[in-house]
Amino acid sequence: MAKYYIKCGTLEFIQSTDNDALGAAMDSVWELNEYDTLDEYFYIDERGFRNYITAEPDTQVFLSTFVLKKAGWTIQ
Repeated sequence: MAKYYIKCGTLEFIQSTDNDALGAAMDSVWELNEYDTLDEYFYIDERGFRNYITAEPDTQVFLSTFVLKKAGWTIQ
């Protein structure tokens, strides 16, 4: 079971799961609240929260629109 640190804008979520990084990111969007804002990318790492400055070569990065659509959200 992997432990993922997921960050996108103000959303910061830690999840232990058997899913891959994309699955963990898709699960994290259901934790959004009305005060969260999302950036252009989701950063998923197993060692801590990352962003565009602190991302390392093995940090997984996904477009926010891709993650939201895969999670079943409609983007307007």
